Amino acid sequence: MKIALDARALVSLEPTGKEICIINVLDELFKSDKKNHYFLYLNRDFSRVLPSNFSKKIIKAPGIFWHFFVLLDLLFHKFDVFFSPLSFIIPALNFSSSNVIIVYDLFVFSSIKKSVKLKTKLIENFFIRLALKNSQKIITISQNTKKDLIKIFRVRENKIVIIDLGVHSKYCIIENKKRIQLFLDRYNLPEKFILFVGTLEPRKNIKRLIQAYNIASTHFPLVIVRKRGWFYQEVFNEVRDLKIEDKVIFLNYLPAEDLPCLYNKAICFVYPSLYEGFGLPPLEAMACGCPVITSNISSLPEVVGDAAILVNPYKVDEIAVALKKILTNEILRQELRKRGLVQAQKFSWGKTSEQILKILYFEKI
Repeated sequence: MKIALDARALVSLEPTGKEICIINVLDELFKSDKKNHYFLYLNRDFSRVLPSNFSKKIIKAPGIFWHFFVLLDLLFHKFDVFFSPLSFIIPALNFSSSNVIIVYDLFVFSSIKKSVKLKTKLIENFFIRLALKNSQKIITISQNTKKDLIKIFRVRENKIVIIDLGVHSKYCIIENKKRIQLFLDRYNLPEKFILFVGTLEPRKNIKRLIQAYNIASTHFPLVIVRKRGWFYQEVFNEVRDLKIEDKVIFLNYLPAEDLPCLYNKAICFVYPSLYEGFGLPPLEAMACGCPVITSNISSLPEVVGDAAILVNPYKVDEIAVALKKILTNEILRQELRKRGLVQAQKFSWGKTSEQILKILYFEKI
């Protein structure tokens, strides 16, 4: 089978969310699939040596124009399927081959204030409607997103396939104490801390996390590893207004190889997001033996099961109580570590890639 796909995630300088997903899926396909021929559409070259059945198709064009040049190329080449895991633009306009898309979440259409600009919402609405119509299969990554697709866009249920994302084997308990200490020294971090990892934007609910942290009155610092998103300045303003600048540590985007050390040293991981298509960070934290507090809404309960403390993310006091509880109860932390490790073992990128390949063959999974 000849499979064309949007593979720009492979050349992303700071991959997050959906890009991390596709990088891991492709890594698994590089190792396991020797049968099909893949054509990877990229916007720039990279030095990685690919298996012989994977070909690069580099199209250099700025912004949205890249999609139209790819679409033009697709018209002149016959593929069995076009797999679009990052964008709805090409499948929305591509009638020349079978399309398979991934809908990670429908946050753009959520009711969360300051979520997205109106212009972004209108553009997304236009392309996703066409893409949903033109695609033979629609992949989602949680029951929550599937329900949203049916409710908002009235997509036929038999057209939607749910898959689980995975957790990379690098997310594990690290026994090498020297490696951990070198990591702490490199970033000037304390021995123990409370951790949040995610983009600074309203839906991540970081302002309420900071307020809850302030109420909890703990001596452990709060480490926020972030990439700047929409309205990120509000987070810094909240720390300043509460006068806790000396207790909150902001780190810039970290390379993926450093994140396992971060999770290993955190006394707990707090992720009170208001909306997630899946929620990789809590899963990665659990795989590293880090106790997790997360939201009781959206897809997050599906991911963590009974292995985390679930809270109403809109209630600051509830987050603060959970934080105090987990920080003062070693038995609870040990129990959450055990449950988290068991829960994380249910997810793997190998399984995810197998499921996606079956979908590309239009088989039932």
